Amino acid sequence: IVDFNATSSSGAESVSSAGLTVDLSAVSGQNVTVDYAVTGTATGSGTDFTLANGTLTINAGETSGTVTISNIVDDSIAEGSETVIVSLSNPINATLGNDTTHVYTIMDNDKPNIDFNTTSSSGAESVSSKVITVDLSGTSSQNVTVDYAITGTATGLGTDYTLADGTLTI
Repeated sequence: IVDFNATSSSGAESVSSAGLTVDLSAVSGQNVTVDYAVTGTATGSGTDFTLANGTLTINAGETSGTVTISNIVDDSIAEGSETVIVSLSNPINATLGNDTTHVYTIMDNDKPNIDFNTTSSSGAESVSSKVITVDLSGTSSQNVTVDYAITGTATGLGTDYTLADGTLTI
């Protein structure tokens, strides 16, 4: 029987490669081959990682082999965690076991910093509105949210202003 040692694993985007172990239930006197197909939310061909569909050979006398996800790219884009899904099929000289799919999660390490454009500002009481700018240190492929709370000596709820505690989404 040939199948994955584990059905899932993960690693930081800064890890350059990951090995997915494929096990045989017993030593075989013949080479065992098994095809694998690669899918998932991460982009292959060197964008996020390198691994194409292929065939793994476990040599006679061995009990395991490794499918290697190589060249995991440590980019500076805040994109969230992404998956590389590897599925086994078409074994020769063995039968498929139960664990035929492995999900490897590349955990993103790029989160932008968020802060105010300036730390203070003022305006005349006669001004009807004031824009307070919040900046990200870099781009993000996902929405970024931050909660904010209003404090100070002015009275809210329409007396001096109408802004209330809330959440900003960029």
